[in-house]
Amino acid sequence: MAFVLAVVLGGCATTPAPEDTTTWLVEKAVAVSPADAGRIRAQHGPTLARLSAQAAAQDMVIAYQYGGHTLVRIHPDGRYILGRGATDPVYVREPATVTLPAPWDTVGTFSIVGYDPETGEVGVAVQSRVFSVGNGVIWGEAGVGVVATQAVVDVSYGPQALALLREGHSPAEVVERVLAADPNPDPERWSIEGRQFSVMNARGEVATHTGPRASDWAGHRIGRYTSAQGNILAGPAVVEDMVTAFENTSGHLSQRLVAALEAGQAAGGDTRGMQSAAMLIVKEDGGVWLNNDVVLRLQVDDQEEPIAELRRLVEMAAERRARRRR
Repeated sequence: MAFVLAVVLGGCATTPAPEDTTTWLVEKAVAVSPADAGRIRAQHGPTLARLSAQAAAQDMVIAYQYGGHTLVRIHPDGRYILGRGATDPVYVREPATVTLPAPWDTVGTFSIVGYDPETGEVGVAVQSRVFSVGNGVIWGEAGVGVVATQAVVDVSYGPQALALLREGHSPAEVVERVLAADPNPDPERWSIEGRQFSVMNARGEVATHTGPRASDWAGHRIGRYTSAQGNILAGPAVVEDMVTAFENTSGHLSQRLVAALEAGQAAGGDTRGMQSAAMLIVKEDGGVWLNNDVVLRLQVDDQEEPIAELRRLVEMAAERRARRRR
């Protein structure tokens, strides 16, 4: 379906009082997609935070419409009206912050690191609206730990973090040292303040960092032997539900990790959609062959439903493990 900008409807010289909602003059009307319309109805906060940023960036009042109805009107100061029609406001709200669009090409990603104390396996899984997300985001080494580095990515964070874990530093120390060593070579286009990464050692201890300029919504949640993190997400429920799913799912670590990705997607996931997913699980001599520390390495590079494909591969691996035990 194509979406077009409407004609200019009017100007707005001054900021209205919060209670004066019906006199806002709209400078531009934008037809939103069915997906955004659904988010506004069911979970308006994260979507409106993004729309507020657009309004502020363009310094105008914007009306977002779907099916001929005005869903929301946003003023440059960040306030908005949610309504069923142009003169039928439901309420006015002031978002805590208005985040301007990042100068880099943002791509949403969510990931999870996890540890199984019964098997000693440690793993990481990720999904993103980017081609071949597994190349660069997920890292692991048996007896050392795993790393997920995302958002405004510096791929070197992966090997740097593993090297520091190998030296015996705690995950919290690793996060501190990696950030301190970052020369921030491109602060305008690829700022250190947009970095997000999670570090877990081979004992399941974890530390996670979300930079203040990681694209909204961005954040993380640490649970028992796990951490979920993401950026450009539908909201905090994504990472919260991922941790809950990991903690409440039984079975092999791979099944717990993919269940967490499924829960994150069910909570809204990456607001830009899906494209690729990957998983890495390591343990010393945990692989099928001799001197193989890779328990599982799976990568779905380009699929409409990458998590579903990752699930299929995880279950195939589970069947093979079951056959080997017979």
